[in-house]
Amino acid sequence: MYKLRASYWIALCCVALAITGAAIAGPADWSGQGPFGGSVYALRADPLLGSRIYAYTSNGFFRSDDGGTSWQLEETGLAESHPATGVFVADVNTSGGVWLFDDYGRLYHSTDAGSNWSPTGFTAPAVPNFATNGFAQGTGAVLWYSAGSNGLLKSTDGGATFAAVGGVFAGQAAQFVVTNPTNPLQVVVGLSSVATCSTGNCAIYYSSNGGSSWFASTFDGVTLPSVLSPGVQMQRSLKAVSFGPSGSHRIYALYSDLVNYYQAYLIRSDNDGAAWKGYDQSTPGASLPQTGVTLPGVALAASPSAVDTVYLDSAISTNGGTSFTPLSSSGRTTNGTILPSISAIALHAGYPSRVLAGTSFAGIYLSNNSGSSWSGSNDGLAATNIRALLIHPQDHTRLFAGYGDALSDPSPAFYRSTTAGTWNISNSGLNAYQLRTLAFDQTTTGVIGSTVIFAVGNGFDGAASPVNRNTGIYKSADGGLTWSTIGNGLPKSTTTSTGHYAGALRTIITDPRSCAAPPPSGPCVSGPLLTLYATGGGTTRNPDGTFGSVHQWRVMKSIDGGVNWVTSETGLPADQVNGDGSGSEVDGVTPIVIDPTNSQILYIGTFASGYDALFNSASPTVPTGVFKSIDGGGHWTQASNGLPTYPGAASIHSVYNTLSLIIDPAHPQTLWVSTINANFNLPGEIYKTTDGAANWTVSNAGVSGPDVRALLVDPTDSTVLYAASGGLGPANPGGVYKSIDSGTTWSSISLGLPAQSALSLALDPVDPTVLYAGTSGGVYSITQLPDADADGVPDLIENAGPNGGDGNGDNTPDALQPTVSTTAPGLLGTFGWQAGVEGIADGSRAQQLSQKLQQLQHGQSIDANGTQGGYFTVQIISGDCTHAVDVSAVLAGPLGVDSDAHHGTYSYTRGLLRFELPLCTNAVVDITFNGATFGPGWSWRYYGPSTPGDNSTLGWHNATSLVQSQTGNKWRVNLVAGQFGSYRPAGANSILFEGGPAFNEEIFKDGFQ
Repeated sequence: MYKLRASYWIALCCVALAITGAAIAGPADWSGQGPFGGSVYALRADPLLGSRIYAYTSNGFFRSDDGGTSWQLEETGLAESHPATGVFVADVNTSGGVWLFDDYGRLYHSTDAGSNWSPTGFTAPAVPNFATNGFAQGTGAVLWYSAGSNGLLKSTDGGATFAAVGGVFAGQAAQFVVTNPTNPLQVVVGLSSVATCSTGNCAIYYSSNGGSSWFASTFDGVTLPSVLSPGVQMQRSLKAVSFGPSGSHRIYALYSDLVNYYQAYLIRSDNDGAAWKGYDQSTPGASLPQTGVTLPGVALAASPSAVDTVYLDSAISTNGGTSFTPLSSSGRTTNGTILPSISAIALHAGYPSRVLAGTSFAGIYLSNNSGSSWSGSNDGLAATNIRALLIHPQDHTRLFAGYGDALSDPSPAFYRSTTAGTWNISNSGLNAYQLRTLAFDQTTTGVIGSTVIFAVGNGFDGAASPVNRNTGIYKSADGGLTWSTIGNGLPKSTTTSTGHYAGALRTIITDPRSCAAPPPSGPCVSGPLLTLYATGGGTTRNPDGTFGSVHQWRVMKSIDGGVNWVTSETGLPADQVNGDGSGSEVDGVTPIVIDPTNSQILYIGTFASGYDALFNSASPTVPTGVFKSIDGGGHWTQASNGLPTYPGAASIHSVYNTLSLIIDPAHPQTLWVSTINANFNLPGEIYKTTDGAANWTVSNAGVSGPDVRALLVDPTDSTVLYAASGGLGPANPGGVYKSIDSGTTWSSISLGLPAQSALSLALDPVDPTVLYAGTSGGVYSITQLPDADADGVPDLIENAGPNGGDGNGDNTPDALQPTVSTTAPGLLGTFGWQAGVEGIADGSRAQQLSQKLQQLQHGQSIDANGTQGGYFTVQIISGDCTHAVDVSAVLAGPLGVDSDAHHGTYSYTRGLLRFELPLCTNAVVDITFNGATFGPGWSWRYYGPSTPGDNSTLGWHNATSLVQSQTGNKWRVNLVAGQFGSYRPAGANSILFEGGPAFNEEIFKDGFQ
């Protein structure tokens, strides 16, 4: 037991910053640091303050206060972190007012531009979709919501309650509703298309008096539904509506073709929606004409200042929609040639030349000259989906990241860090939608500027034909600065191709001994390496476009450094195709590893997502799981004995999908594989073999996250492993898990990670205490401090606690007891610690941190808001729990105000605590708050799902039922897995709790105390 001087602690923090320049790693918890950008679903300017812009992304709600130059996440008070529904409306009456639906239909309201959110109490009968025109504001507290089959709904109390609008809307399905931002009494409603709209269910209605009366629109004098019904082959769906300048009476509406996705159709009204005409190449009224540009038709924005100017996706019209010209590509490309699709546009009358364009996967572009030139504008917009990570072995401040899951539209694809701790898009020549794996030619890493990097993913040839896919294999010979597509011999694919094709590629590896003159043992030290392997979802298409049963190009091999490739499939099973030919059972191969001592031995993992029990009632019939080759990929045999099989599978060898596979470099007969359980609510599965895949046994004790997506072994100590679990949202979050006993047991190290957690992992090659994770919100990092009892609280913190590090007074240091954890609010928690670390270079911040540490050593603590608090100790008293993990202090503020209709607002002057008890069905836990006094007015509260595992029930809850006793400064609580008080669902065999003591003065129903 020892204490550390504050000056030494600060020095330690500075070292941590110096060695992780690309992404600042916070000791003991995770912190994110870009790269920024990602998928943008909706953009809106504050109607009353044009410099304020709102963005809804795949990773939550962001705000810009400087016209779109920089962004910050704004989710305080939202029960669900990072909702992705994308439905919100900015208040047209009061600047800073915003309403937002989360992924579970819960409606929230903010009066301070998203800084704080409060639930209105309304939950939509159907979860809103990404439609940008399904939600609108009228005058005052009036809100409109098009609820699909539940009809048109209206609120007159700011969203607290909604009622169905009858009359012409009774029994009708409402597809969109919009109001004029300069005249909220003007409302336009569209009813959903059914089949070909021949039922009359595609009418547009308008009102000029806030819905007191409604009138059916006409289309060039003809009732709209008949015009929208040219035949079954031309089904159309309304995507967007936009009003022209104030007083112009102009409205534009956009339909897209449901059969031919790359067509958009525009109609226009010049009389507030009373009558509509089709504009562009054809005679108005004859049909809905094409816009003149091949576009999906999702983003529409009329200029608020120029009546005849309208933006449609990547095109602009200055003649009221009669014709369109493409927007300039200057500065709006991902790699100098590829144009990303625009998914959302924001304009404001106060800034007539400023245009903000959100894209499907490439973040936000900003133009200050009406679209003549553009620049990326993503600072702080953390919505990049990082599926590939790599760290340069000679310069560990250089990180490389690949953007994943962009299958139909280009993303920046590849990011490269610099020593300044920033990220840059570095993809010159890289025609890639996405990247899944990056790999070095290790013989070239001695000179950073000529390091060879290989990458695989999904891409296309050129900018004009997005359906013409390239091979998906890429090479850089200058450390990631420039790229070329390689892969001679691999077939390219189109959406109508016949024959074999490789599809999206997942993994690429090099044979470390494949140089021209390998040493007697060990990897080559001079190269280049000549043998490479790649995996993917290769398949066969019949002449009619359906899937065939003969697979090729699931495993590919090159023996000339990636110049030429051949398929390497012998022994892998033939496919079983769905009855309608729409999908196949053995969909491909994801991981591949090579024996570092014998290059002839390889292992692969397969997946069957096209036809499996997760998404289909039928069961797989062909062998899947792990396969092994002992002749350099020439032949493969199944090696899945002991791995879990699908219930009721026709073949006993039909194994769950495998996502990751690693090999012990020191003992290559030992491997670990992760599989996806058919029930995502169960813990992620990891299996281990010690006999070269002849037999597998489960090896996931302590993993509570629902599916493991990535595995990593410490190359310097193969007893140390890491696993990344995906997560199903806050109520059943993922995490990163660490094992120090070769996978026998695992402990969560997940403080600060988003609930969806990690998709990829990388370890610093110089300092293995620094770990990186690719997430849906960019790259996160952690600096791991010594933690002997693996409870998430570093030894330094516990040893500096009360009673000389013995918080529970049992004469044993807390740092040595996995059942006892002591920490303090505001020092290492997700919120308080980062403020100190990120400001370490600033003298005043360093002084503040020094003061905090001195107070800590005297048994005190300062929370992130400067309120003096104290340590708390969590001790497992009884039950079948053997240890706690991720014990941390949590600030209540970011969770939103906790108030009750009959009890007023609760305050949390002692903060909250969060901990998880893995491998546990029940526990009695003592929680002691050092130096605290709890008298009348104090009660125990729980923040989490009222139904374990159910994200829709997240919120504040009275947790009096959990308290067995409360004496002095000690609360004794009883927790049971799968029951109220735990986040995780039954079957997870784990208890995850977040809550603490709250104070309020009870207010009775009559308002008197």
